[in-house]
Amino acid sequence: MPRGLPRTLARAAAREAGLAPPRPGLKAVTTGQGGAYRTVFTFAGMQVPVTDALAYAAQKIFDFTEGKVRIKGGTARLQFAVLGTRATTINDNAALTWSLGSAAASSATLVSTMVNVLASTARTLDGTGAALSTASATDIAAAATLDGTTTPVDLYLNLAFATGTDIDADGTIAVTGTITLLWENWGDN
Repeated sequence: MPRGLPRTLARAAAREAGLAPPRPGLKAVTTGQGGAYRTVFTFAGMQVPVTDALAYAAQKIFDFTEGKVRIKGGTARLQFAVLGTRATTINDNAALTWSLGSAAASSATLVSTMVNVLASTARTLDGTGAALSTASATDIAAAATLDGTTTPVDLYLNLAFATGTDIDADGTIAVTGTITLLWENWGDN
């Protein structure tokens, strides 16, 4: 990153807007000021463990600062790989559903606050072995206001499998791709 004013403004935006938790394979860059922001999440094989007993998982990717957060839109393009032996963990052609929400996945059906930033998107894990699946792309189309005035809002990447036959034992999904989020923080009364 260049030194001087651009670097100072980038750091100020990050402090004012919120931060991504430190996680291998996840990088979040926030730009903007005065309450209007653009955050780009870059995933480079970020690992998400999935237990067979649950068939769903979540990974926190951002902590917004306190205040009402207005999601204005954005885009997402992700690919998924299965780490480990597919025949004994997460099967070939498993039906994966993913979303972004202010709450972590709590069931194999992603609904309510588990999908209030990006609606659930279904895809088939068509890669073989540890190869990446074809890209799953979608727009963050519906504007949403999340109330973080009492407790700051978190952002989760949620994953779920449609049926128990999609996963035979605990496994790990590696996520690669980019999510661009346009949002505002309206502050706290």
